[in-house]
Amino acid sequence: MLAVIASNVAAPAEEAADRDPGILTLAAAVVRAVRRGSAAAFARRCERAREAGFDPAA
Repeated sequence: MLAVIASNVAAPAEEAADRDPGILTLAAAVVRAVRRGSAAAFARRCERAREAGFDPAA
């Protein structure tokens, strides 16, 4: 039965909606990676400042 249905399909169906979430997911992953990298770099700079004796409360 599947062979009969498959042989009667004229052309593959276009599923543009299936591709859009992939692009959005990729963009969100890139944004998250950039934010995490920025946060990690900020934490490293703060740690270096503390090691150098910087005290923001003083």
